[in-house]
Amino acid sequence: MRGWAANLLLLGASALAALLLLEGGTRLAGLHFPAIARPEVRDGGMWVYDATKGWFHQPGARGRAYLGGPDRGQVRVNSLGLRGAEIARAKPPGTRRVLVLGDSYVFGVGVDEEHLFTTRLAERLSRGGAPVEAVNAGVSGYSNDQQLILLEELGPRLAPDLVVLVMCDNDFEGNGESFSYQQYYKPWFELGPGRALVRHNVPVPRLGVAQRARLWLGQRSNAWNLLRSRRSDWPPLQHALAALQVDVTHAPGSRPVELTAALVTAIRDLAERLGAGFLTVNTGRARESVALFHQLRPMLQRRGVRCAGLEGPLARGRARHPDWPWDFSGDPHWNVAAHRLAAEAVADQLGAAFADRLR
Repeated sequence: MRGWAANLLLLGASALAALLLLEGGTRLAGLHFPAIARPEVRDGGMWVYDATKGWFHQPGARGRAYLGGPDRGQVRVNSLGLRGAEIARAKPPGTRRVLVLGDSYVFGVGVDEEHLFTTRLAERLSRGGAPVEAVNAGVSGYSNDQQLILLEELGPRLAPDLVVLVMCDNDFEGNGESFSYQQYYKPWFELGPGRALVRHNVPVPRLGVAQRARLWLGQRSNAWNLLRSRRSDWPPLQHALAALQVDVTHAPGSRPVELTAALVTAIRDLAERLGAGFLTVNTGRARESVALFHQLRPMLQRRGVRCAGLEGPLARGRARHPDWPWDFSGDPHWNVAAHRLAAEAVADQLGAAFADRLR
């Protein structure tokens, strides 16, 4: 037994020495392998675990989401966990409130508060009428499932007059995922009998001790990520490589557009129960998969959901002023010009459809 124990210790020491040599050698050679984003890169350190939505902003956090200018991307989070200034629970007399749901496009990575879609929307809707407050409820990485839950939680407290949902083409995939960014669990829904939404991951799981260790290595170790990023067709090796992952998402369903339509309809229904009008638009970002929205819109329209596309206005704006800061270099997120034009297009839609609610 002592001989076996000595051999195992020797084997373990040899493996550790090999990994340390691999770690040091690859770093000296300037080689880098796909790593899991660390908090300061992925979320600026502003995200915290959330039992209903998976992650959410730390109330009172401050950070920076710089993507190359012209803005510095300075961020402040209020006590509700939303980007921007503090929001009074009761609307000021005569003020109209628009609650805007979305992901990183609405949140506004790379853009300062004064240039955000919500800031521009409030300015545009307030011209010549009642003052309008646009609440930024965008959270980076959120899909429609998380946005539905966020509206359930914040809608009754904020009592919006209008709810706007800004969708991105990655929502169709994200709505069927249970694990995101290789480090965060999230709620997910599937379609049950009669197209009823069935919710899973309640409450949203936390990472276990072993998972946190694998996450730490995945964020920091070159050698670990060299092994973790390998692929194999041999089942035993597939299982061994899978054990290096923090976790994997469950296989998305086969009806992503139908599931998305059901979630958007549920958001509309909830908005109406809150006494609010509802509009959904897509981001119209560069290289967006607009075909998905062309499939979605007829489904929504048959259910009486008001929807509009931003791909036309933003494409025309880019063509007229190609030198304006529409997107970031190497990143398709809205830059300053896109936030402004998107807000103008949505304000026109809201003004035409809900003029009575904005007086």
